[in-house]
Amino acid sequence: MVALVASLCALALLGFSSWVPDWLGRDSRIADVGPGMLVVEPDARGVATLGGGVTAALYESGLRVSHENDILIESVNRGSLVSAVVGRLEGEGAAATERVERQYDHVRISSLTFLPGRATYTGEVFDGEQSLPLELRIELAGPVVRIGVSVPRASAVVVHLDHEPATTGIPPALPFRNLRRHALWVAPATGRTDAAFTTVLGTDVAIGPAGVTRGVDLRAAGRNDVHVWSDSVVLSVSARPDPRPR
Repeated sequence: MVALVASLCALALLGFSSWVPDWLGRDSRIADVGPGMLVVEPDARGVATLGGGVTAALYESGLRVSHENDILIESVNRGSLVSAVVGRLEGEGAAATERVERQYDHVRISSLTFLPGRATYTGEVFDGEQSLPLELRIELAGPVVRIGVSVPRASAVVVHLDHEPATTGIPPALPFRNLRRHALWVAPATGRTDAAFTTVLGTDVAIGPAGVTRGVDLRAAGRNDVHVWSDSVVLSVSARPDPRPR
C-alpha cells in the first residue's frame, strides 16, 4: 500500500512539473514588459492609405493595418503600441536573460507625416518622469508591409501586438508549434526578412533587424509581445493574407 501511494505521488509530481511551466511561464529569461497607456493626438488620428488596398488606421484604441477588409496585423487593444527598455542582456542565444532597469511603457503620438506609400508617426515613450523620442513608420514594400519603430537611447524595444489565436512558429526562426503561453528567443541566424511566426489572420511576420537578440512572449493574456534588443525594430508583415492552413 505504501509503495502504491509513493508511486501515485511520484506520478502526480511528474504531471505537475510538466504542467506548471505553462501557467508560470516556462521561458522566464524573457522579462514580462507590459503595455501602458496610448495617447493619440487629433492630428495623428485617422486612416492612411498606403496603396495596393493596404491601409493603416491609428486611433486611441490602437493601430490596425489592413488589406481591403482583411486585418493584417494590429496592436494590443487600448494599450501602448510599444515599450522602451533600458537595461542589459546577459548571456547569448537560448540562454540569454533580460535585465530590465527602467521601462517606458506609455506612448503619446503627436503627429503624422504622409508620403506616397508611407505613413510616419512621431511622438514619445514615457514613464511619468522621463521620456524618449519615438518614430513609427509604416510603408508598403511590394509583398510586405514594413512597420518600423525607432526609440533612440533605448536598449531594447518591445512591440505589443494584439493576441491572435493559432500564433505558430515558423522554422528555423521558431519551432513549429502553437506559441501560446510561451516566451522564446528567435534563432540567432534568422534574417530580418525571414518569417518568424504566423497567426490565424493568415499573415507571416518577420522580425528585424538581423544580428541582434529577438524574442516573442505570449505568456500574458490578450497580447503577443515582440522583444528586440536594439533601439529600432522592423516588422515585415505579409501585405495579403494567405488563408491556406500551414
